[in-house]
Amino acid sequence: QNVKMGVENGIKNLLSSSCYDLELKSLSIEGNTVFIKIDGKDAALMIGREGYRYKALSYILHNWIKLKYDMSISLEIAEFLKNQKENVISYLESIKERVSQTGRAQTKPLDGILVKLALEELRRVYPDMYVAIKTLRDGRKVVVVNENRGSK
Repeated sequence: QNVKMGVENGIKNLLSSSCYDLELKSLSIEGNTVFIKIDGKDAALMIGREGYRYKALSYILHNWIKLKYDMSISLEIAEFLKNQKENVISYLESIKERVSQTGRAQTKPLDGILVKLALEELRRVYPDMYVAIKTLRDGRKVVVVNENRGSK
């Protein structure tokens, strides 16, 4: 309960000192993850174009909560995360087709939370296959799926 109260108070203080009209809608803890839901009139502004502000806030909250409480976070702002999951799952249909045909596939370069979502979904679908994030030379990241668990 101390973790929940500490995180809740910290987020409320952060939101009240910002210029955005936002509020903490819910906060729960399951296992080692803090689930945070924020919404309000300015939710779209907090997400930002291409999700840049969402990523920044998620990064700040993750670092604070990881450092102070040794826990992970799942941040939802006005169903942004839910929509991103749906988009990734839809995109991964073609990747799954390629895996079933050839036994291997690679996503297009994905950014931020999309890489994590794609990795989680592909690991869920292919628990006995090698599924990992690969960093390209230019620093962008893709998720690879391969039949051989030990190979890249």
